[in-house]
Amino acid sequence: MKNANSMSLRICTANALAAAACLTATPVAAATLDAKAAQALAAERTWQIKKPRGPGNDFWSWKADGSVCVRLGEKTGKCADTGKWRLDGERICYELTWWGAQNGLKSTCFRVDDQGKGRYAALEDNGLTMFEFSLDK
Repeated sequence: MKNANSMSLRICTANALAAAACLTATPVAAATLDAKAAQALAAERTWQIKKPRGPGNDFWSWKADGSVCVRLGEKTGKCADTGKWRLDGERICYELTWWGAQNGLKSTCFRVDDQGKGRYAALEDNGLTMFEFSLDK
């Protein structure tokens, strides 16, 4: 009986330790940026946006004057499209000349979530991720 109780105690202890490890390993929820942080992340910065399909990145340069330049697959050079951006509360809103018109992204707003380690996500109001990005260095 002593061995059965000892074995049961070891199993319970192992299960409790495993549960505690799972709780401490749970990732911290992403933090949605407030208006000031979102503006600081955009103004005079270039974002390296991970393409949702296929390899490579697009580069969006956000200017403090409210203009935006979109380069598809290239860091520098001529803008593939241009537009305007502004803050709407904690959301960044943009309107481009033509890019994204076929899939409803010509004009949109999104919140920015800090995913940690220099990674960010642009989130629609329903919480779905529009795209992921990092700052171009």
